[in-house]
Amino acid sequence: MSLASQSVVPGVPEPLLLQRSLRLGIGAVYGAAAVPLFFIYNILPASLRQAGQPPEIANLVFLAYLPFALRVAWAPLVARIGRSQVAIFRRIVLLSLALAVAITASLVAFEPSGGTLGIIAVATLAIIAIATAAVALDGYLLVGFPPAVRVRCASLQGIGFALGGLVMGVGIMLGEGAGWSGIILLLVLITTGLALPALLLPVAGTTTEQVEDGSGAPSGLWRFLKSAPARRRLAFSLLGHGGLGLAGGMLPVVQVDAGLSLGQIGLVAAIGANGVGVIASWATGLALRGTDVWRAALLVSLASALCFAGFAITGVRAEPLVAIVLSLAVMALGYAFFVVFRALVLPACAGPGGTTQAAALSSIDALVATVSAIAAGFVLSLGGLPAVLGLAAGFCAAGALVAWLAGRSGENLYASLSHGA
Repeated sequence: MSLASQSVVPGVPEPLLLQRSLRLGIGAVYGAAAVPLFFIYNILPASLRQAGQPPEIANLVFLAYLPFALRVAWAPLVARIGRSQVAIFRRIVLLSLALAVAITASLVAFEPSGGTLGIIAVATLAIIAIATAAVALDGYLLVGFPPAVRVRCASLQGIGFALGGLVMGVGIMLGEGAGWSGIILLLVLITTGLALPALLLPVAGTTTEQVEDGSGAPSGLWRFLKSAPARRRLAFSLLGHGGLGLAGGMLPVVQVDAGLSLGQIGLVAAIGANGVGVIASWATGLALRGTDVWRAALLVSLASALCFAGFAITGVRAEPLVAIVLSLAVMALGYAFFVVFRALVLPACAGPGGTTQAAALSSIDALVATVSAIAAGFVLSLGGLPAVLGLAAGFCAAGALVAWLAGRSGENLYASLSHGA
């Protein structure tokens, strides 16, 4: 009997080699996914701005991020193709990663000074491939491994994502001066290197479960989204993440206008997203142990509103120190919001459609962040940095109000929305 096909006895851990292969494989998938995602979100808008593109054009690149926000649309199709078989899901993951690398390499055919639409189109295709790999990996874990293993894998996904962002940031910093073609080659090499351990994903799992194929999901999902608990979460996302998205969307332009080089931006993004973000996530997790989730959501939104309002009132300008401090603050608050929102979403989703429900809420939340990031460029052009920060503060304050009202509603976070919500 092969190692990968051994069954798991309750209370007994999987074979050590299988554990290591699974962990390395999952970390590799998210590490490789992080490279194009971080590049498109943090570096590409700055590259376009540095090439002379106006803020509203540079920020259009956030359109490429939309497929990651809309992956719930084709998740049922991926589930059908996977046919509840670990080996098929594994092949979809590996094929999607390979496509992402090939598509990223094709960016070399364009130049930031005049090929914006082509860059956005290619970047969108790369994100579609990455999002498909993420969906397929979820299916792989659902059909192949028991719940306890899936829970442990969540931290591996975060570690892999952080490592990918860190390596990408350091690579951009070290490769400063290499030119557009050199940067793309560097991205391809980093993504490929991080993706290779995904080949270690076990071909067979240790348990077998059926994954929903999406049949009949639209009507049930619509009922879920109309329920009061779901509406509270969507309102909190629209306002709280909308404000954070505005603040995050302005960062690439502010960083370039402040005189930071691509290497310095890469360093700030790597440290901010993976250093400050880890600390913020850890601190938010500790806070959740001692308070209600909605109260934690209120505190995160209030902290965001006060932070952005403070910067706006002082009339800040695009200067190096301001750009760095703002970058670290926005990233820390963004990670804190992520932890809180996940804590709100997961207990609210249950039953046969729980996976689709969670995917829908997460996709809508990501869509809110993407649209607000795109809008940030236009607000920045019209009113400058204080206007963006002031608007972001207002959105976050409104998000705090939603969290306060939701906390007063006496909602039972652990009640299933699919049963009488």
